[in-house]
Amino acid sequence: MALIEIDDPQPGIRRLTFNRPEKLNALSTPLLHEFDAALAAAASDATVRALILRGAGDRAFVAGADIGEYAGDRREAFIAYQMAARALFDRLERLPKPVIAAIGGFALGGGFEIALCCDMIVVSENARLGLPEGRLGLCPGGGGTQRLTRAVGRYAASEIMLAGWRIDGRRAHQLGLACELAAPEALDDAAIARARACLKIAPSAQAEMKRLIREGVDAPLETAKSFEQEVLFRLYSGADGQEGIDAFLGKREPQFGRQ
Repeated sequence: MALIEIDDPQPGIRRLTFNRPEKLNALSTPLLHEFDAALAAAASDATVRALILRGAGDRAFVAGADIGEYAGDRREAFIAYQMAARALFDRLERLPKPVIAAIGGFALGGGFEIALCCDMIVVSENARLGLPEGRLGLCPGGGGTQRLTRAVGRYAASEIMLAGWRIDGRRAHQLGLACELAAPEALDDAAIARARACLKIAPSAQAEMKRLIREGVDAPLETAKSFEQEVLFRLYSGADGQEGIDAFLGKREPQFGRQ
């Protein structure tokens, strides 16, 4: 049985399902390898315009790492696993296509870190998100301390990490982590609706705006604004920019992606 199930619910949209429901879709080394391959395939496939990540079953998105792999003082293996996971999460964040996490049930530890690498998060009312590594005497290692703090601020992040607080879907939506709060039975449809909306945006513009969002936030404001204008000028001279303008003036749907 595949640990990552791949399907395309609609043209242009690919869905990756973490498929270890008996383990609450916990991350394992084989699952990470499959996830990496699935991301690479989606990145190189021009027909894939938006990606949805979800968990199999109704109990979890990804309930963290498979702690069995941590057992015993195997420092070198532990470090190798953590470094590989960090590199994979960074590749997910840099994917030049919009990625939507659809979270129902538990998204803990590495599962929450995966969601924090996505561009949009849709949660169900029964979602439970957290970074509970401190209860194991550890801390997050896939970027969770930094991405969460940048997303919600120091004090909300401290509550989640230093007190081991699990936030529900409603609280995630209140904090601005989630762009939509859905009933559990409507979660998949909500994620697909977001992905469908992404199909109307030029791929080149999406890739550049993702980079602006990711890199501009840590730059001085004037530097980030100059970076933004450089991107705009480049897009204007590109095929998608000219097609978008021509289509608007011609009152027709643009055909992006043509060279």
